[in-house]
Amino acid sequence: MSSSAGDDWRHSTPVVVLLDQTAKLKWRGRLTIAIPWCVWLYVLFVLVVWLFLRFAGERWWLATMMLFGPRWIYGLPLLMLIPAAAILRPHLLWPLVLGAIVVVVPIMGLCLPWGRAVAPDGPSVRVLTCNVDDKSVNSEAMSKLIETVKPDIVALQECPGGVNYQWPTGWHVCQYGELLVVSRYPVQEVQRMQGPRPGHVWPRGTLLHCVVATPDHDIDFCCVHLPSPRQGIAVVLDRSTVLAPSRSGLIDEGADQRQRQSEEVARLLEGSFTSVIVAGDFNTPTDSSIYRRAWSRYRNAFSTSGFGFGNTIRPKVHGWRFGIRIDHILTGPNWWPRDCWVGPDIGSEHLPVIADLVWNPGHDEQSSADSRRQSEE
Repeated sequence: MSSSAGDDWRHSTPVVVLLDQTAKLKWRGRLTIAIPWCVWLYVLFVLVVWLFLRFAGERWWLATMMLFGPRWIYGLPLLMLIPAAAILRPHLLWPLVLGAIVVVVPIMGLCLPWGRAVAPDGPSVRVLTCNVDDKSVNSEAMSKLIETVKPDIVALQECPGGVNYQWPTGWHVCQYGELLVVSRYPVQEVQRMQGPRPGHVWPRGTLLHCVVATPDHDIDFCCVHLPSPRQGIAVVLDRSTVLAPSRSGLIDEGADQRQRQSEEVARLLEGSFTSVIVAGDFNTPTDSSIYRRAWSRYRNAFSTSGFGFGNTIRPKVHGWRFGIRIDHILTGPNWWPRDCWVGPDIGSEHLPVIADLVWNPGHDEQSSADSRRQSEE
């Protein structure tokens, strides 16, 4: 009796193993069929996200929220797709590499310092800009930053009059509201502009245009602080439903307002376009339609000569932290950014941006005019 039971167990064992192997083969076969679909759908997805951000951002509320939201999340599927493709369909790794490039470069905004290789020779002017977030940055932190970076011109935003930084002896200060331009060279105000700001009753400073008298030549220098989309986005974010589309009109209204102010500031600077330096908190990334309409004619120092993503603000939503590059140093064609980088944390929600700019007036005036005409079209 026991011998027969033992024989039955021995005969049944291969059957169980065979069934188990058959089930594994079926699952492997299903995955092998599904992987190509998943890979190509993912590549299509990231391409659609890229185009959606570029052409609908600042034009439709959902795209605007995505524009100012975390972008690294679009790369998360790669953590599963790459190992699966490597095991089951290695030839599908190349479209995943393409998808990863789309996520990292146009979506997340990776910059390569190609401008350093072609930068002209000559002395440079070092510019530093930072939104100091009211009183978040104290005098000691600012003094340490100036001592470390050794800038020639400093542009600060959200710097109230009650904050007194200890500038190096002999430096010159020009302030309009919460906009501040400080330089080791004499500074003279040229024009100013104010505009409405979401969440504030009274208009606030948007532009402070100065002339900085260096030993070599005068520099048209502008400190700007354009309106933020934060208030509209905060209203649409809902703790219970995640999003509240019924309140999305505030985002589109804010985008229209920021568009108008950006274009108005750009028009004011039209006369000094070729030689101006514009630094500050633009509250818009470079792939925004607002940025492209108003500022694409200018050279962006980090886009030209910076390396990395260059995120200058690090918001946190529902425990998720991410970065956005909304603080910029822009120049007209008479300047060339030799180097640009993001500075250390000095207490503000924003990080400082520093750039070395070389005066290079040998540009083609007709080329500049053509560039201006194409931008207007």
